[in-house]
Amino acid sequence: MIILFANQKGGVGKSTLAVLFANYLSLVQNKEVVIFDMDNQRSIYNKVQAAQVLENKPLYEVEAAEMEQFSTINEIVREKEGLITILDVAGNIENDSLIPIFKGIDLIICPFAYDEFSVSATIDFSEVVRTLNEKANIVFVPNRIKTNVKYETLESVNKVLLNFGAVTRPLPERIDFQRITTFETPPSIIQAVSPVFDLIFNEFIHKYTGSWKEKV
Repeated sequence: MIILFANQKGGVGKSTLAVLFANYLSLVQNKEVVIFDMDNQRSIYNKVQAAQVLENKPLYEVEAAEMEQFSTINEIVREKEGLITILDVAGNIENDSLIPIFKGIDLIICPFAYDEFSVSATIDFSEVVRTLNEKANIVFVPNRIKTNVKYETLESVNKVLLNFGAVTRPLPERIDFQRITTFETPPSIIQAVSPVFDLIFNEFIHKYTGSWKEKV
């Protein structure tokens, strides 16, 4: 299975969530995972390289790759039964290199925030993705949500996004999310993300049928 973490809006935490989800799959679900970092910033790949200086043993492989290499990567990973492949890409929908990726993935995890610019970009992104791939599941994850803020547009935004996929419960804004590595996840963070990740795993990976379900 190939899972894409993406959104046209930057700064929504897609790379952080990609690492957290890969750690969850490896540590909690005991799955074989590989990450291909296709984002120009290479934040995940650079994080791994820095940690290797300390001789930490990684939970899974992280490879730097170009988006143009997707077709080759797709052929290779499809031959490995049980492997879950995670792609982290820059979400600029004007980049034609994203077209084969959007067409070839099985699941899109799309972090977003309830602000005007993030919502608008997320909807634009979803319309493009759904046009290119009618079968891929899309899961929207409200991320970096402040617990002491009332989001007036929450229900209306969720209603629109449900036209494209499923919406999970929000993940709170936490400083310790920025301290995670590809080598371990503190128990406190696992506890915070598990309700959302359990839902994604059980509904869209473990029982994968190629169809998305309504918001839970």
